[in-house]
Amino acid sequence: MTLGTRIKNNAYLYFTAKLLLLLLFIFLFDFTIGKTLRYFYFKEEFGRQYRATYSIEKTTADVLVFGSSRAYHHYVPDIIETGLKQSCYNTGSPGQFIFYNYAVLKAVLKRYSPKLIILDVSDDELRVGAESYDRLSFLLPYYKDHEEIRPIVDLKSPLEKFKLLSSIYAFNSSFLMIAGGNSEYFKKKASDTKGYKPLNRTWNNPIEVRSPTQYEVDSIKINIFKSFIEDCRHAGIKLFVVSSPSYIKYNQKDYSISIIEKIAKKENVCFIDFANDTSFTNHSYLFDDPDHLNAKGSELFTTIVTGKIADSLQLLNRTSK
Repeated sequence: MTLGTRIKNNAYLYFTAKLLLLLLFIFLFDFTIGKTLRYFYFKEEFGRQYRATYSIEKTTADVLVFGSSRAYHHYVPDIIETGLKQSCYNTGSPGQFIFYNYAVLKAVLKRYSPKLIILDVSDDELRVGAESYDRLSFLLPYYKDHEEIRPIVDLKSPLEKFKLLSSIYAFNSSFLMIAGGNSEYFKKKASDTKGYKPLNRTWNNPIEVRSPTQYEVDSIKINIFKSFIEDCRHAGIKLFVVSSPSYIKYNQKDYSISIIEKIAKKENVCFIDFANDTSFTNHSYLFDDPDHLNAKGSELFTTIVTGKIADSLQLLNRTSK
């Protein structure tokens, strides 16, 4: 009697053999597709995912800008380079806030120490919300090779390390972006200059008025912000925390911004606040929408904030002599 016949005659062995074959097929499928997705992900040369890879693994710029879409659209590296006479790259990523920023910082510091960092902070930066944790999925492709960011990604869920045993899981929300990042068709649309992307509309609507109220803040986010400051200090990096302009009139300061400012001042970190700055709130033509400057506005803002940073550095140098 052959082995095949014996297996068929034994229902238990037959079931086990079929199960093992199925598991082998699933493993090979997962490994092959995951390997292919990883190859094309890290092959991208433009787009949001490429900028994340460049920020995490490649940039060696003297000055780095961190933040969300407001950083991405508000800070012009060429102007910063001219004003500070140092190289600059903008790591800002739309929809990503303090968790992502800290993960990128940890990866950067594993390679080198920039001379200066600008951290742009937004309204609701510290607000409690599950969405902030869900957005950590964007960092999953880097989990395998970057041990330093794993504790941050693990904030998403205690199960992440087990889910990532699958080769596909890290890329299961990136299929379209991977396709776009490897397509010449999207190259012009996704192009940027040293991580900066200008916006070109002009906002013509009346100024928005906001009356922020106190809301529940996330203690983990507060601790991550403090760790961001501490890691910069240990690395000898000059840190500037900035709340960039918006076409919004605030009756009182956003609660997150208020907390961030207090922490920055306590830690002796320069905090620059452009809320209600009439250089911008009196001129709607500088904005693309209420939350974002257009190209003209970003050039003006970058020039102003670079001047403030340069003045602060000169003062720091004089007092340290």
